[in-house]
Amino acid sequence: MTALLPTIALAFFSLTIIWAGIGDIATMRIPNRLILAMLLGFAVLAPLAGLSPSQAAWGLASACIVFCLALGPFALGWMGGGDVKLMAVAALWLGLPQLPAFLLWTALSGAFLTLAMIVFRSLPLSGAVAGRAGWVSHLHLDKNRVPYGVAIASASLIVLSSSPWMALR
Repeated sequence: MTALLPTIALAFFSLTIIWAGIGDIATMRIPNRLILAMLLGFAVLAPLAGLSPSQAAWGLASACIVFCLALGPFALGWMGGGDVKLMAVAALWLGLPQLPAFLLWTALSGAFLTLAMIVFRSLPLSGAVAGRAGWVSHLHLDKNRVPYGVAIASASLIVLSSSPWMALR
């Protein structure tokens, strides 16, 4: 097996997870079509890249665990539905052995992001900045929500280096 297909899979996951984080910061939404693309990408690329059926099954188990764990915070209004789905699909790609590290890095990244948002929102926003980038103004004014997709994306990229995908290269 050449290193090309695992490299394509790594690039696909990296680009889509970064896209989700950037999109969440800009719009406070993670589109279902992006989650679906990540699911389909895994379904196609995992067997082609040489991920074993047991590794894929552990990834699926990881996604189910994360989805079930995240339903509580979603029900309490602490997380958005897109965040729950993004965490689950990221866990699918990363696999069960990486799940504790993924959850820890997501929590740490989320805490840092939340503190950064509190500081950002406490500072006055220049009219020039707000006028050029409306999403910055929207992000500044939305005092109740944090674009948690950024934390999920950063944690995913940190943990990706120890995932089974790296061994395939």
